Amino acid sequence: MAETITADMVIHDVVTRFPATVKVFHGHGLPCTACAVGARESVAGGARTHRFSPEKLDLLIKDLNAAAKGEPTSIAPKKAPVGRGVPLTMASGDPNRKIKQVIAIMSGKGGVGKSLVTGLLAVSLRRQGQQVGILDGDITGPSIARMFGTKGQPTKSANGGIEPLRSKGGIKIVSMNMFLEKESDPVVWRGPMISSAIKQFYSDVDWGNLDYLLVDLPPGTSDAPMTVMQALPLDGVVVVSSPQMLATMIVMKCINMVQQLKGSIVGVVENMSYFETPNGERYEIFGPSNGTELVSMTGAPLLGNLPIDSSLTTLCDAGRVEEYYAEAYEELAANFTSTLRIKR
Repeated sequence: MAETITADMVIHDVVTRFPATVKVFHGHGLPCTACAVGARESVAGGARTHRFSPEKLDLLIKDLNAAAKGEPTSIAPKKAPVGRGVPLTMASGDPNRKIKQVIAIMSGKGGVGKSLVTGLLAVSLRRQGQQVGILDGDITGPSIARMFGTKGQPTKSANGGIEPLRSKGGIKIVSMNMFLEKESDPVVWRGPMISSAIKQFYSDVDWGNLDYLLVDLPPGTSDAPMTVMQALPLDGVVVVSSPQMLATMIVMKCINMVQQLKGSIVGVVENMSYFETPNGERYEIFGPSNGTELVSMTGAPLLGNLPIDSSLTTLCDAGRVEEYYAEAYEELAANFTSTLRIKR
């Protein structure tokens, strides 16, 4: 006799036994299947997190059992809305050169580690064999080039565009520091100039074929993030936060901005979530996690809780971030790619 899915079953166990139920969860607005925390909840617990009524929970259970049996369900997964900007023409206009996914890394709050998450997500994806590029959209405070140790100025490509620099691991990178005589030179520009530079970094750079182009954005909800949301063909946004309530409050402004512009939030990352001693003891230096609250607000999964690691700081300062390895970042990349596959 076939097993019946019940409300007290753990979400992770349900999707492991019945892979077809993943689309049902997402079709009902439950992204828990790719969430580092939510997948360990029961079906009823996930429904409570997302404020399901008893009737809606009953319908979810009915559809889960139907999907497990290969029968039709009452709801189809909804394709998440994307940024409402007009896609820009790539350099040389070759229709065969494609960027499969353009993902912005945003926060609204400075100092939470957007560039770090961008860099290490790119490294983990590259280790999976993906073709990855990073567009450093923080025009006045760029850090990606230093983190990866890329030096020199971009040259003109054979197609007439700008040839991005490559890291040791083969990640294509464009950052404002590459165009400055000295990396300490300030970029004293007003908003329109910054917005223009971001658009040129996308349209005038010969990115070639990429699986992922990650766009590292500066904090705030002003010119630069608006330009990316409205002028680049975004497939989604990853929101980065940290456990402090102050950071969470400001990150919520970013979330509201994305939602107002009809953007798709792929997931949430909580950086600096804890510190682990050599003995394996964990300390939540900045307080308990607010990941569940952000998941509830965005309707997107928590892709990872990332630790504080002093060795990572040393490698970033030396331009050797690609040498860093940690299970938490590999899990982040796995959850990230899993979520995007579901959304397609």
